[in-house]
Amino acid sequence: MVSAIELGIRCNESLFEAATHRALAKTAIFSMHPRVEVLFLGTSRTQDGVNPELASRAANETSPELGPVPGFNAAFTGSSLDALIALVPRFGFRRDLHLVVVELSEPQIINEPAPWEDQPSAPRTLEERFGRQMRHLAWVRHRKAFLGEGLGRLPALLVFGESLGGWETKGSQQIASWLGRKESPASGFDPSLWIPRRFAGDTPEHPLTSPRDAVADRLAEVAQRFRARGIGVLFAVPPLSATATNAPERKDLQTLFAEVARRSGCEVWDYTAARPPEGLFKDAGHLNREGRAHYSRALGNRLAEALKDR
Repeated sequence: MVSAIELGIRCNESLFEAATHRALAKTAIFSMHPRVEVLFLGTSRTQDGVNPELASRAANETSPELGPVPGFNAAFTGSSLDALIALVPRFGFRRDLHLVVVELSEPQIINEPAPWEDQPSAPRTLEERFGRQMRHLAWVRHRKAFLGEGLGRLPALLVFGESLGGWETKGSQQIASWLGRKESPASGFDPSLWIPRRFAGDTPEHPLTSPRDAVADRLAEVAQRFRARGIGVLFAVPPLSATATNAPERKDLQTLFAEVARRSGCEVWDYTAARPPEGLFKDAGHLNREGRAHYSRALGNRLAEALKDR
């Protein structure tokens, strides 16, 4: 039985490795999709707030000549700037990928990195040497896949992967997507409530403090790595509830947004300037199901413009 388990894991090792971390799980599911034209990257604000299928539908309705615009939401809870930079090459710079939408927010900037590769120290005792030897077994090496969150990711990786849009965090949502049940589009959508503040690449220079100066350079580097492969990049600041009056995105980070646009040469869409109804939020920074439908449509309408310009 142990041999059968070991063989089964070795035959699907990349998927079991992906189950050990939410970031790796997203990249693995992304690779299962035969075609992705728009990729969304960011934290839980984007993960909960963007349904790529609804955004694609809105883009197609706005500009039918674009045809289908398949997308994937690779955002994940706890994403950080370090994780974002490390993940860029894992997306493979696919030829079908036309546009990447990168979340720009305080969590994305200040979150601590969540490493997914264990770097065991040199063994000093007999037990540590034995532990090092045991890592040659796949079921020991990827044991995190069978614990807690890792176990919950396995169905998505082994069964549902190709049918997922990336926003589905619950088993019920994953099963619904697997069965072809789509979320309802936004009801009563008012585009006048979803007008972002836009920072363009020709914005004037804005001096930044030392830590934020480095952040702007690193974000510009991320954009450049995609653009060097012919992939367009946009930065989007997710909407916030009206109750988040003192959120850094609405005050302290405005100069950073402008400078990221200037250094990267990419537009920044700041949706904290939008005025969505309070009923679309489940807390100050995260949209609920209905809010996801509205934000996805708002993004899709503007993505159509960006895709036509390419």
